[in-house]
Amino acid sequence: MSSTSSSQPPAIGKSSQPSNGQHAQYEQGSVTIEPFPSLEVPPPFQYHASLHPLDTAALQAHPTIASQHAPSPLSAGLRLQTEHLNEKKREEAAAPANSNSPEHPQQTVFNAGLPVRTSSIRSALARAHRSDSLSPASAISSPGVGPLVEMTPLPSPISGWGTPGFGRRSIDSEVDSTTLDSTMAGGIEESAAADPMKYTRSTPKKLGTLTGLEQAQIYDANAAAFAKNRSISEYVPEGIQVPKARNIVVSASGAPSTPQQSISPPDDHMHREQYLAVQRGLAISIPKPPTPPDSNRGKEKDEMETSPATGSALKGPIPFIYEAHMVRGGNPKKWRALRQLGKGTFSTVMLATSEGANNMNRSLLELGDEDQVNKKSLVAVKICEHGPAGGADEKSIETSIKREVEIMKSIHHPSLVQLKAVEICERQTFLVLNYCPGGDLFELANLNLDVLTPSLVRRMFAELVAAVRYLHLQYIVHRDIKLENILVNLPTAAFHTIGDWQHHPYPVITLTDLGLGRYIPRPPESPLLERRCGSEDYAAPEVLIGQEYDGRNTDAWALGVVLYALMEGRLPFDPIPGARRRSPTSHRIARCEWQWVRFADKDGEWDHTKGQNVEGAREIVEGLLARTRSRWALEKVQKTEWVVRGIMIDGDLRREEDDEGDFFAGRLSEHYRGDSRMVSLRDRTQSFSTTAKRKADSSNPNLNKVSQHVTQPKSQGASQAMLYATGLELSDMSKAQVGISSVWYSGNPCNMHLLDLNHRVKEGVERQGLIGYQFNTIGVSDAISMGTKGMRYSLQSRDLIADSIETVMGGQWYDANISIPGCDKNMPGVIMAMGRVNRPSLMVYGGTIKPGCATTQDNADIDIVSAFQAYGQFITGEINEEQRFDIIRHACPGGGACGGMYTANTMATAIEVMGMTLPGSSSNPAESKAKQLECLAAGGAIKKLLAEDIRPSDILTREAFENAMILVNITGGSTNAVLHLIAVAHSVGIELTIDDFQKVSDRTPFLADLKPSGKYVMADMHNIGGTPALLKFLLKEGVISGNGMTVTGQTLAKNLENAADFPSDQTIIRPFSNPIKKTGHIQILRGSLAPGGCVGKITGKEGMRFAGKARVFDCEDEMVTALEQGSIKRGEKTVVVIRYEGPKGGPGMPEMLKPSSAIMGAGLGKDVALITDGRFSGGSHGFLIGHIVPEAQEGGPIGLVRDGDEIVIDAESKRLDLMVDEKEVGRRRGEWKQPALKYQKGTLKKYASIVTDASHGCITDS
Repeated sequence: MSSTSSSQPPAIGKSSQPSNGQHAQYEQGSVTIEPFPSLEVPPPFQYHASLHPLDTAALQAHPTIASQHAPSPLSAGLRLQTEHLNEKKREEAAAPANSNSPEHPQQTVFNAGLPVRTSSIRSALARAHRSDSLSPASAISSPGVGPLVEMTPLPSPISGWGTPGFGRRSIDSEVDSTTLDSTMAGGIEESAAADPMKYTRSTPKKLGTLTGLEQAQIYDANAAAFAKNRSISEYVPEGIQVPKARNIVVSASGAPSTPQQSISPPDDHMHREQYLAVQRGLAISIPKPPTPPDSNRGKEKDEMETSPATGSALKGPIPFIYEAHMVRGGNPKKWRALRQLGKGTFSTVMLATSEGANNMNRSLLELGDEDQVNKKSLVAVKICEHGPAGGADEKSIETSIKREVEIMKSIHHPSLVQLKAVEICERQTFLVLNYCPGGDLFELANLNLDVLTPSLVRRMFAELVAAVRYLHLQYIVHRDIKLENILVNLPTAAFHTIGDWQHHPYPVITLTDLGLGRYIPRPPESPLLERRCGSEDYAAPEVLIGQEYDGRNTDAWALGVVLYALMEGRLPFDPIPGARRRSPTSHRIARCEWQWVRFADKDGEWDHTKGQNVEGAREIVEGLLARTRSRWALEKVQKTEWVVRGIMIDGDLRREEDDEGDFFAGRLSEHYRGDSRMVSLRDRTQSFSTTAKRKADSSNPNLNKVSQHVTQPKSQGASQAMLYATGLELSDMSKAQVGISSVWYSGNPCNMHLLDLNHRVKEGVERQGLIGYQFNTIGVSDAISMGTKGMRYSLQSRDLIADSIETVMGGQWYDANISIPGCDKNMPGVIMAMGRVNRPSLMVYGGTIKPGCATTQDNADIDIVSAFQAYGQFITGEINEEQRFDIIRHACPGGGACGGMYTANTMATAIEVMGMTLPGSSSNPAESKAKQLECLAAGGAIKKLLAEDIRPSDILTREAFENAMILVNITGGSTNAVLHLIAVAHSVGIELTIDDFQKVSDRTPFLADLKPSGKYVMADMHNIGGTPALLKFLLKEGVISGNGMTVTGQTLAKNLENAADFPSDQTIIRPFSNPIKKTGHIQILRGSLAPGGCVGKITGKEGMRFAGKARVFDCEDEMVTALEQGSIKRGEKTVVVIRYEGPKGGPGMPEMLKPSSAIMGAGLGKDVALITDGRFSGGSHGFLIGHIVPEAQEGGPIGLVRDGDEIVIDAESKRLDLMVDEKEVGRRRGEWKQPALKYQKGTLKKYASIVTDASHGCITDS
């Protein structure tokens, strides 16, 4: 190949083909794209497999060329020429240089050859040459952008820099090097990289006199200081001039081969990205940058010199030790290395085992018997380097690593990577991940097509679809799905032992590498992203050509590529074997040009005979590898028969090690396993409208990212006129607007003071320089409506509250929300709205009421439940009218929510432990000074949430919901928490089930002596330190996790550091050694009466089993009348059945506090159990079973019960059964007719028509 380029480019539309076939020019329109001459590289940079070796000797002999390469001596990139150059400049740019004058080496093609009008070409080319691209598309224009007035080269799909979008002008600007510390390749909001020319100009020696080795050292020494880690999982090279070796995915195949070994001559197999980079002339072999000594953190004194470095099991007496803190519980744990799994430029992956299992595992591995090793104790430890070796500084740690870690902490799915422990040190980060012994799927798909049977491919793909849909439901997009990032959970040798993949109970694959994962905005904000990233061969067309894209759609495209590869053993956009390559890969992707090969007939069309066993897969591939508008959504893919039949098991997929016992140490031990079929027909489809970007934008430090859409554009003058009318000044138009929503109305003590609190919150907001706009929503008093038809509106009010706050926040463009609820349904309602809107938000609980006092009751503390129970006491003669009136007159002494651990306080404490309130909010009494100060502090907290862009989705994680379920059981909270937490989880895309509550209840004791089953109220809790003291106690005991983010901008554990401890003599919260009940009081039962589940509130004092004769009532009023008439008697074991009170039948699933209180007040607690398809108040206690599914209105078995039938409630076996012959039940079912809904118009008609059942949270936006 000639060392100089031709002096005159060929005519437009023609190509020049040198005799050796290695030098060509390509022209499009008025632009000529010509490869730089290929030059030889002296040892040690000789790369034998390279198609474009670099000759530094020739470079030195031609100063003009050398000067063009000055910013990057190892570049073998592309040179662009335009026909707008005058002839003199064209000749100067093309002619060989003969002068060795000092000024020539400093001249570049950019400032010597291109006119000013083509600055965007210069900028795009400069970016391409210093990008992280492995793609030839980095400097070759897309077919779609050729006709544009100003050529915008197709940027690299894995470039992290600010490449222009499709049809946008590229802005060429000089970047101060001081800004680069916050730059991250592939990051969330990156700035452009500093020009590499700066590094060369600062060197004392001129480039033309340097050897190739010296040039590389100069580049490395300067560029490394500005390099960043793209993610903890995979590092993106700084530029195509000095490409880095690709990281090796966690695999069981031992240490990876060197780059020289991994690059082989071209063949028909698929190749990893490193090979493709070399074959496309974009990469050469270079030495690995120097790595500092390994961190000594986690080593014992005599182990400082020992570090694993080989792929075999470690020999010697002292293996390397890693220490990291468990994700759940935060306890430190140590692992000992067994052997190296893989090694990349900036990270090493080790196979390790927990210390307790170390000796046996080491022995087995040394004998080569890995199959016999205890898999539960094996982990993959990934060590990521920081600093000059790893390319990351402190800021990149805070963004890149912590971002990915937080995503991994929030996901719990059997087919997704499991982060078990993490430790971020000064120079290294240790990640403890689940170990997958089968290596990555690339290796399997490339070399073992005979192993990939149609049933196995279907199984793997079904798991992938479920896992990715799970991510999308949590508003997470992966953005780097590829074969190398899919690990196989069992070795290939074990495949023959599994004959039926459909019914295999354990996941087969694990999707890993969330380094490019991002949270996308929730409705009504736009989900579209701009940053192009990922791997070219898996990148969707819209990513390659620079359009904004929906990450969910591009994930779907990547899954189509993966499925094609599993079927064909090749990537869809690779050249057809034996055919001439007519266009670059990126162009074929942009045009969606691909075809079947293995399953093709002689004409290249799908052969139905060859593909008769994979027709379903063909339809999916063709549906996914299509242009954006016609591409299948994953929801559609998941519902196809081919995918549905991929996994046919009873229950959920579960990891194999989970069958052997709890994985995590301590009481917080159960790992949540996601359902591989996580998404059902209930999944929401939502429309999106543009509001704000997902994360804080360093280029826009203002906090009004949402409200600016109406306060800034001149086109929104009318909007601004309306805002001026509210009292705003010009300076206020740049301030963030906070919507302050209270559930105020004066007709209920729980809510009557909330307007005053709203004013205090507004004051605190405006002290912070923000605009506070107050608005209100509706509420229903449970206590007032209880026992009446008005109670049918109570549960519905929860969803109306959520709807109204969502409506105002969306319609008014407020930047943040502070909500102030008071009564039972208020709390879940406002949190559901926050989850839906997903803007910085927090809740200020209205606070609890003080206890009442009745003189006729010996001045004992009383509350609202005392008033309910007084009626039962009165009708049985236990108290007289004077006593009854004294109780109801003094039960509620002022403002605040009902005082026991009823629904309001249950939800407030649950929301506090989840992190959505300031510390102490749930226990600060309504009329206390602490509540006033909390309201003022809310302003500062919401400003911090705005500044750091912390949103409900960042706080309401799976871990947060687990904490909430634990606290509900610890405190003996209301069964309504089951409904409400499921509904709140739905609002943030997390699937919570009634079975999750049972799992938590089974391992959580009941400790709190609080009403209704105990004797204390929330005001008493406040006096011993309140909820913060309780949470600190639980955190010390290892029961809850303190790792979750909260509205303070700090973790729960950090919030509790300065919280007061319980007094030593307090008696409200019992020690774990002396619980009220060893397991939780919430019990999920199933059986012939509740095939869809039901919820029991069983504290233990009622017993664990109840059997009795049924007394059936079709409404609660009938039951109260029967009690008044004395037909329900002491000494007779009776199961009262109140039915047709469910979500649809009620409608509204009214609470049965009136009948349950009447039973307890009448002294029938030991003789009468109550079951219903309605609900129970937090104030209810006794042997109570509610939430029966299916409800009577929907034909549930509860509608077939008749007086005298025997019913058995067994909390130990978790059964609720009707002891009637199946034939008799069938006969009754044939006679049953569904009654009409009780309301045929209005809000309750709408509610009954759309509400889901109790086991799914009674939500209305399913």
